[in-house]
Amino acid sequence: MVLITGAGGFVGRRLVMRLSASHQVRAMLRRPAGIAFPAAVQPVQADLLRPESLTAALRGIEVVIHTAALVANNREPYRGAYDQANRIGTQNLMAAAAQAGVARIVLLSGLGTHPAAPGSYMATRYGMEQAVRESGIAHVILQPSVLFGEGAEFVAALARLTQRLPVIPLLGGGRVRFQPLHVQDLLTCLDRAVHDRSLLGRSIELGGAEQLTFKEVLEAICRAQGRRRLLLPLPLWAARIPARVMSALLAHPPLTPAALELFESDNVSRLDAVESSFGFVPRAFRQHLAGFGLDA
Repeated sequence: MVLITGAGGFVGRRLVMRLSASHQVRAMLRRPAGIAFPAAVQPVQADLLRPESLTAALRGIEVVIHTAALVANNREPYRGAYDQANRIGTQNLMAAAAQAGVARIVLLSGLGTHPAAPGSYMATRYGMEQAVRESGIAHVILQPSVLFGEGAEFVAALARLTQRLPVIPLLGGGRVRFQPLHVQDLLTCLDRAVHDRSLLGRSIELGGAEQLTFKEVLEAICRAQGRRRLLLPLPLWAARIPARVMSALLAHPPLTPAALELFESDNVSRLDAVESSFGFVPRAFRQHLAGFGLDA
């Protein structure tokens, strides 16, 4: 049986639907989410920060796919929340999984994860990976670039900006490169990581079929909407103060200090990263948007 944490999240709930056709699936939720899972799926309520709640969730589980995290586009609700949810929560899960005799962990991380200064968002994401590596359990770590398709937040947030503003800030001058990966291609990789023994022990970078600057990403989104917008370069240092203010005042800020960390270096992998590890060619961002629009 496979346990999927974060089963109410963007990737988690889609993964539950995908895997339930071929696996026994238990869907772990921090709180009842009102999601209509297939009848064969076993929902379970548990919290990564309440270790005692994890015992029942992990009973009889062979594989854990860990997708639960407080991600960078979400504001930090209190100081240290990223660290609690990501690093500490994963440490709790790994301890409980080892005790339960789980055979394999598949971690959904992110491209560009590296050791970083304490207190930074990146440090909490690296802490998640280290908790898995040090667990003693066979594991696969998948590190995708930003996602697109079916309402993925990276593209959806940019699309909202292009709808509302005549001038769009090009963070970091728009030169940082991304390699957007379609969510369905990510689900295929996660599915294969459940049973493919050749992937064990690896941290695998994942990206789509093309590398684009942030400026090129915005231009593709504008074309898909049939809009023309002025793109104005904005240094990262100039974006940090409004990001902090918006995160303090808004429940769903368009920009967070954590998200700015993703613009400090290129967010790309090898162009053949998915094909070499998983045997298929992922979708190309601009071609897909031109043919199917922003939400497909």
